[in-house]
Amino acid sequence: MKKLNQRILECEIEYYKCFSKYDENDDIIRFRDNQLPDMYYHNYTYIKKAMEEKKLLSIIENEISLRLLESSHFCNIILNSVVNDSLLSILEYKPQLSITGYYSFNISNFSNLNNLDSCTIKKVINQEMVEDILFCDLEHDEKKLGKDFCTRRCYRRGKVYTSDKGVDSYVCYHNGNIIGSCDLFIHNGVAKIEDFAVRPKYQRKGYGTSILKALIGTSIKENCHTIYLVTDEDDTPKEMYEKIGFHKVGERTELFLKL
Repeated sequence: MKKLNQRILECEIEYYKCFSKYDENDDIIRFRDNQLPDMYYHNYTYIKKAMEEKKLLSIIENEISLRLLESSHFCNIILNSVVNDSLLSILEYKPQLSITGYYSFNISNFSNLNNLDSCTIKKVINQEMVEDILFCDLEHDEKKLGKDFCTRRCYRRGKVYTSDKGVDSYVCYHNGNIIGSCDLFIHNGVAKIEDFAVRPKYQRKGYGTSILKALIGTSIKENCHTIYLVTDEDDTPKEMYEKIGFHKVGERTELFLKL
């Protein structure tokens, strides 16, 4: 796998800055969201470069210690390099390791994407539309994450959607029914698609492709040269992304530790 496009990495960092405060040094960027402290991807440490094992171990242990001082029940660390099992075995808290892929869209495939003319995709501009996102979130995630967290997460992110911070969210409707939602963030010619979700009863019917086509079309109109998303390598949606024209351009390692 070739080295990941630096502009994609920059877009990733700028995206999370819209939701979280941050501090950084030569080795890491640390994100914190005091409004949603239990959101894993608003509160994590990004290790900026590959390094020798001893130094990496020191950084991970330091981040764990800091999270304990913050009375957090988790420590989430993301890096774009491989972590050896020998290092993980040394840690007092054993991490859950997962691999997440970066997938870039081949813009030449845009005209081949199908679109359902009967559905309408609207940019979120007010609290009423944030409530529509919450409706989708609860149907999609309530059993796994709980109603309280889904609600707090949606309202927190809704503050950004209805602001001028740059992250836009879109809701898909059909005959007055809420179908699904998706986020779009554009930075320096790079577009990130995030939080893509279609209600279970509407999946595999073309709505998902219609939503993605709308956001890809918006990105193209904004002169984006790169359009990408991030997905777990074990998730089923990855197959749909590849089918419509996304291809893997890199991957990252995620270490999640319960404290």
